This record gives sequence, structure tokens and C-alpha cells, in this order.
Amino acid sequence: MRQRITQLASLAVILSAGLVAAADDTRTNAKRWGVAICDAAGFTGGLIVHVGCGDGTLTAALRTGDGFLVHGLDTSTANVEAARAHIRKRGLYGPVSVDTFDGQTLPYSNNLVNLLVADSLGDVSMEEAMRVLTPLG
Repeated sequence: MRQRITQLASLAVILSAGLVAAADDTRTNAKRWGVAICDAAGFTGGLIVHVGCGDGTLTAALRTGDGFLVHGLDTSTANVEAARAHIRKRGLYGPVSVDTFDGQTLPYSNNLVNLLVADSLGDVSMEEAMRVLTPLG
């Protein structure tokens, strides 16, 4: 039970941080927000998933260290194309990648994701988000 409470608290911090980042100009402050989100979650490395990656600006900024693998997801093909272009332009494609998804089911096995970042989960249920997070993720 304590583990689930910790997971929910971490997810709430990340969702809140995402909302603040969205309210701010993420194009000029993306690096700062990437660091702030990872710091707020106490994240030190592993797989970060960014749900609703948009143009990829924040997705790319979430790779704040060599031990970070970032995967962005979006339901919009246009957003994914824009995000890929941005990530390639920054020379990060590989450790940072993006793909489309159905908006409901996260394409990961149970307990794989170390950090889940989202402005909004949209149609992804909290149960689905918790399914993919590692214990204490």
C-alpha cells in the first residue's frame, strides 16, 4: 500500500509539473523544465515516457543525463513528425524517440517505465499508468 501511495504521489508531481510547463513557454524554458521535472521526481536514470509529446520540445529536454532513455507518445501523426524533426535537429534521436499510440493503452510491459510525464493523461486510465510504472517509479 505504501508503495502505491508513493507511486501516486510521484505521478501527481509529474502531472502537476507538466501542467506548469505547459502554462509556461516550453520552447524557451524546455531544458529548465526537463531538469525541474526529473529533480521533482527524484529521477536519476532509466526510462522516461512523455505522454502527449506534442512537438517534442519537452520530450527532448527530459534527457538530462546519459542514463536517461526518453520515449514520447502522441495520438497525432503530425505531432510525432514534428517531434521527430525537433529531436533529430538536436542530435538526440536514439536516446530520445517518439511514436504514435492509441491514446488509451501504453505500449509497455508491466513495471517497465521509471518516470511517466504528462500534461494530461487524456484517455489513459490511472490504472494503465500505474501498470507500466516500476515499483517506486
